Amino acid sequence: MTYKIIQDFIKLGSKCRPGKKNPKKWIVIHETGNSSPKAGAKNHSNYIKNLAIQNKTYLSWHYSVDDKEIYQHIPDDEISWNAGDGQKIGGGNMAGISIEICVNSGSDFKEALNNAAYLTGYLLLKHNLDISAVKQHFDFSGKNCPQKIRESNLWNEFLKKCEYYKKAIKL
Repeated sequence: MTYKIIQDFIKLGSKCRPGKKNPKKWIVIHETGNSSPKAGAKNHSNYIKNLAIQNKTYLSWHYSVDDKEIYQHIPDDEISWNAGDGQKIGGGNMAGISIEICVNSGSDFKEALNNAAYLTGYLLLKHNLDISAVKQHFDFSGKNCPQKIRESNLWNEFLKKCEYYKKAIKL
């Protein structure tokens, strides 16, 4: 069981990717909130790369996941600006690996959620983290994110899938 992770890194040294080291304490789950039909992982990859080129804002995340693909934008061992908690030591930005789950219309959200659970299980195994390291964006900022997961009461089911994949994956 393997999924291809497409590495499409954003520009190093920009506000979006300063290159600061990340101790990898958390995996922070988000949803894009973008329901536009073409707002899948590839288009979110293009979006974040363009933000980095413009170099005007501090916004980034490590992975974009949809129902078909997984894109990686920043190496796991670097920080990203995703959690809304500034430069808090040990917080979501400074110690989290961030995953954006695409919610675009016309896609299969359940499959995107499954792909994100696979990626999360893989990252838990790769970085020797426990399931308690999986956090919602909400946990760091109070923002209602991941909104669909929260409002549909899917969080515990998602965590169970993450644990399943962590056990099933062979590195």
